[in-house]
Amino acid sequence: MQYFIQIKIYQAIIFLLAGIALSSCKSNFAVLTIENSRPSTMELPSDIQSITLMNRSINSQFENYQEDSLQLYFYRKGFQLSKIVLDSTASDTTIRALADLLFDSGRYDVVVPLERNLPKELSYEQLPDTLNPELIKKICSDYNTDALMVLERFYTKVMADYLHEKSGINDYHYASVDVKYNAYFRIYKPGRKTLFQEIEVSDTINWESSDYTEIRLFGKLPSIKQALINAGIKVALEIDGKLSPTWTTEKRGYFLIYPKNDRGQQLMNENNYDEASKYWAEMAQSTNKKIRSKAEFNLALMSELSGDIDGALEWGLKSFYSYYRYQTESYLKKLKFRKETQQKN
Repeated sequence: MQYFIQIKIYQAIIFLLAGIALSSCKSNFAVLTIENSRPSTMELPSDIQSITLMNRSINSQFENYQEDSLQLYFYRKGFQLSKIVLDSTASDTTIRALADLLFDSGRYDVVVPLERNLPKELSYEQLPDTLNPELIKKICSDYNTDALMVLERFYTKVMADYLHEKSGINDYHYASVDVKYNAYFRIYKPGRKTLFQEIEVSDTINWESSDYTEIRLFGKLPSIKQALINAGIKVALEIDGKLSPTWTTEKRGYFLIYPKNDRGQQLMNENNYDEASKYWAEMAQSTNKKIRSKAEFNLALMSELSGDIDGALEWGLKSFYSYYRYQTESYLKKLKFRKETQQKN
């Protein structure tokens, strides 16, 4: 019986010590949430930081349709029609929406000139020849950008369908709108080989609805004009998804040098990262290997937050060899994964 009592006492001591260790670890390690970027599948190289965005898809076949008159045209056809509709607003919406998306990604600076439409003499579905190198050089020079991105082709086909049936004493109305779109972009760089990249997107977006009255039915659907504009926005979203990095939320942490009134934590809470880095750089000179290791770990985090993954790995390895902690080993694995992801793209 005494033997079992001793075992219980030993277990209690072990659990108590483990609880103290965990509590101590938790109190000396502050967690924060950061956003990390992951390169896209077609992200442009680092020497392209700024882009001039222009449009060469609009020709004499395009028209800036009035919303009401375009809708009335489809109604007069019984809303059962399949037709190529070339709307200049939809094409221009692609340019403006794409500019906003690329800029908001934080990866690119984008210039959209007021005079952004380049002449096109060919039919809407034909792809023009590449631009003259001298023109590309002049445009990039005029707007002080690294590259020129041109919407070379854009067209939409609207497919509308309408059905009216009687079900007993009730009327049943059904309608759908499908918009098939095609867009072709070229990215040019000044120099000997001006054509850098070509991107084509083609797909269909659709809306459908049903109701017991025509008024309510068509109130649920976008107008033909708005559907065309939405197609332009969809093109911009697809292109941005290919060129812009994505952002993921991840957890990170840093060590407190002192358990109470830690200077580094105060500066981090104030978002004063520069001063926090200076403080930890001083602590990294400590002869106490535990303090030095914590400061080096924190400097690795500061390097990652500034986008310097190589610097983060360097500081992380210093921390690892100064004093081993499982947090350091885990962090180095995350940094290595980020480095490998960057190298693949």
